[in-house]
Amino acid sequence: MAESPERHEVETESPGGGRIAAVLWRPGFLVLVVLVVVATVVVPGIITRLPELGDREEYQLSREAVEVVPSPPEWVSEYFMNRVTSSATWPVEGTSVFEPDLVSRVAESFAQQPWVARVVRVERRIPAGVVVRLEYRQPVAWIETTGESVAVDLTGVRLPGEDLRGEEWGKLPLVQGVTSEPPATDAVAWEDRGVVAGARLAAALEAHWEPFDLESIVVKRDQDHVMLELVTRGGSRVVWGRPPGTRHPGELTVSQKIGRIMQFISRFDSLDPPQGPLEINIRHWREIIYRPLKSESARSMTLRVVR
Repeated sequence: MAESPERHEVETESPGGGRIAAVLWRPGFLVLVVLVVVATVVVPGIITRLPELGDREEYQLSREAVEVVPSPPEWVSEYFMNRVTSSATWPVEGTSVFEPDLVSRVAESFAQQPWVARVVRVERRIPAGVVVRLEYRQPVAWIETTGESVAVDLTGVRLPGEDLRGEEWGKLPLVQGVTSEPPATDAVAWEDRGVVAGARLAAALEAHWEPFDLESIVVKRDQDHVMLELVTRGGSRVVWGRPPGTRHPGELTVSQKIGRIMQFISRFDSLDPPQGPLEINIRHWREIIYRPLKSESARSMTLRVVR
């Protein structure tokens, strides 16, 4: 009887397993695996052995490394930076520039200063510095009160008057006729429409205050409206009317009213003629009406407006 042929079993690899093995042994994949291992195992160990940069002096914030843009204007106290860096919120000496709350603390320290209207931005600089961009408040007038004169900005915010002592700042326009009490502290808005009206007019007349020989702005109340007058050094009174920015129908603009005053001066050389002070009304569209203040019965005169 013939022998049956011997049977041999051959193991064959499944198609799916072969493909996976081929991918796993590709050089690119092996490099990726090595990088992952290095990133998760080796690098953390190296980092823990590196020196802490925040502990090094060159990475610690100091006052000298603070740049303020723009530089404080002339009316801001020379002690401005001393006040900023001595505030409770200022980072203590030696604080790392990498501290998470460094920027917010620096911003808050500047924002607390009465001369700062807004902290625009604080930028962290490496190795150890900050650039602080600010908007400043500018004094425009003194508000006369029963006890003192208070400096204010365009919006009526009280300013540190002690920083403005001197002949130059004594020339700021004086606003009279305000009866309300000023804020008890600096950097607080004076909630009085008369204060804001006087401050706006003072700012609008800044370039003309000395040439017009003006002494003060007087706030008056016409029922519920604020009305303004200008007083010259010679005692003449210019009836200005409503404050700048009003939208009342028929009210002349600031430029038009300044033009009326300039026309009057060009005709009479001054708002204070030799014969004595005048009341000068510049609110009319076609003419300037004026009369002597010495006599209530004096006849009013007119000056035709040149257009």
